[in-house]
Amino acid sequence: MVKSLEEVVEQTVRQHLQGTTIDAITVQPDEGSDGDPVLWITVVISSDMGAIDPRRLTSMGRIMRPELEDLGEPGFPIFRFISKRDYKRLKHEAA
Repeated sequence: MVKSLEEVVEQTVRQHLQGTTIDAITVQPDEGSDGDPVLWITVVISSDMGAIDPRRLTSMGRIMRPELEDLGEPGFPIFRFISKRDYKRLKHEAA
């Protein structure tokens, strides 16, 4: 069965960040300032952000890229990690 882009991203992120409580993962295709395709991947975390090893977060692009290539997805993954509390605050301010 062929998985969607969102399914592959979610599965890969959750596997790489095992032990972290993830509330939501969104994928938004876009175009970078140079015209190349990018994927804005927002990961909403309700675990204590300070308890997560920063190397696990900074390595997500390297982990994700081969998975995206297997799908034929040209977009470069750009990750945003945000706490659940801050995410709610941003959504409220945007409304």
